Amino acid sequence: MNENALISIVVPVYGTEQYLPACIDSLLRQSYGNLEIILVDDQSPDGCPEICDAYAQKDRRIKVIHQENKGVSGARNTGLKKAAGEYITFVDSDDELMPDAVKLLLEDLERYDADIVSAYKLPVDQNGRARGSYGDGKYSVYKGDQALLLSLEGERNTNSACAKLFKKSFIDGIFFEEGKNVHEDGFFIFRCYLRKPVLVQHDTVIYLYKTREDSNSRDSFSDKHLAMLFFCEQKKALISELYPQYAAQVNNMEVRTNLQLLDLLCRTTDKQFDELQRSCIKTVRSLHRYHMPINKHHKQLELLVRLGLYPLYKRMVYRKYHR
Repeated sequence: MNENALISIVVPVYGTEQYLPACIDSLLRQSYGNLEIILVDDQSPDGCPEICDAYAQKDRRIKVIHQENKGVSGARNTGLKKAAGEYITFVDSDDELMPDAVKLLLEDLERYDADIVSAYKLPVDQNGRARGSYGDGKYSVYKGDQALLLSLEGERNTNSACAKLFKKSFIDGIFFEEGKNVHEDGFFIFRCYLRKPVLVQHDTVIYLYKTREDSNSRDSFSDKHLAMLFFCEQKKALISELYPQYAAQVNNMEVRTNLQLLDLLCRTTDKQFDELQRSCIKTVRSLHRYHMPINKHHKQLELLVRLGLYPLYKRMVYRKYHR
């Protein structure tokens, strides 16, 4: 392994005062030491700015950037632009890397002369207890259009920029879509995969993902979730232009996106979203023959939609969680 290779770790920081020290400590404990740790303080309203500055005084590998609030995508883009490393990885400021994470990713990248290496995130609760387990240590290598097809098919590891190592020269010019806070990771990965990378998937856990009660993933349905349709349309346009032979896979992606939205719409009874609900149902019904379910739940939900039973399903789910 080339121990002279500089690895840039980009960490967007906002509102994670409780978790940030553990995150930074996990980066400083990496067994691979030639690191550039870029902490992008996105105008965090708590004690995060001071924590970042204090750590920078302790370790010269840490660089702190304070900027006006631009959202997580804007913070990551700032880090991308400032990164001096040959390789780049992303870590969220409430998560942690396992001690050998960077070393493992770099070894994989060099072993297979890859452009992107991906491993798994392990969900843990706020007390550090694991919520599931993954990993048998096996490798999968994808070339040509194979990585792109994984993304279109909804493979679980194509929706996050974390737990991955990117060759900086390969992703040059690709940035996160600013102003969108849902599925922006997946669109970034999708655009990377359009370039036909050599992708290595290592079936092992390197990243601890904190599941927080106050996280965005648990919010009520709101306008921000419309970003899912925005990114779906962006993907459709790019595939139509560059890979029209994958029209069926795009239709499958569109059904999956609309099913995800219908699941989220169970959280609200706000009438302003009734037209969106009708549109999602119409799309699922018209394209259902292209659907390749990613799980049993999506298979069942698609059937309920086709049978006209979604309104009943929604009422049952809403009542279950809003008693």
